[in-house]
Amino acid sequence: MENAIPMYQPDPASNTDSLPFHFPMELAEYRKDGIIKKFRDEWSVSEHAACDIFEETKKFLFLADYAQKHCVTFEIDEAVLIIDKMWHTFILFTKEYAEFCDTFFGRMLHHIPFCRAHLVEKIRDLSSRGISLSEYKRGRLQQQIDIIHATFGIETVRKWYVEFGNSYSLQKLNTIQRPVYHEDLVHIGFPMDLEAARSLTPTALIEGIIQRQNPSMYCGGHGCGVYCSCNSNKSLYS
Repeated sequence: MENAIPMYQPDPASNTDSLPFHFPMELAEYRKDGIIKKFRDEWSVSEHAACDIFEETKKFLFLADYAQKHCVTFEIDEAVLIIDKMWHTFILFTKEYAEFCDTFFGRMLHHIPFCRAHLVEKIRDLSSRGISLSEYKRGRLQQQIDIIHATFGIETVRKWYVEFGNSYSLQKLNTIQRPVYHEDLVHIGFPMDLEAARSLTPTALIEGIIQRQNPSMYCGGHGCGVYCSCNSNKSLYS
């Protein structure tokens, strides 16, 4: 892409000469309000904060694409878990996410979730090569921060690993994550009794299920929210 924002330039003597130092202008300007709305539906943050997190998530995806193409390990660290949460939200918009990846990366940028079984295998592999997990993590983090620094400058490093690390720590993430149907707790439905359900005819069972659904999912005088069936023919987050 010809239009690009020149980023931080590293020391010529550094070992990062092959890094991409131009963040595409189109990528910097990319925004989907629906993603912000959905994120705020699940996380108790202001619109400004959600937009800020989305901007940083785009930077992370830009670097993750570079890392995957160059076989560099690039991971979500604890300090930037909020970026991972925004990534999860973005992926839910499958059409938009696929188009985003195709436009800016020329391919799908896949998300590989953390799995303890993979960690066990990683530790075994490192041990077989005489490397401790702490040594590996330190080296990996050093390389990752060097890439972030070389591409976006020290302010992005500070923002991700200090500001986000404090504002969105594990403890704070647990407090700002919204419960399901957080705006409609009064009208939450309730499931049918298991024993009672076994004795019902198919018709009675279906009718019983319908009667116990959250009434606010329909109009019913409760008003239309984002989950109302009136919105079924259009995007809830348009």
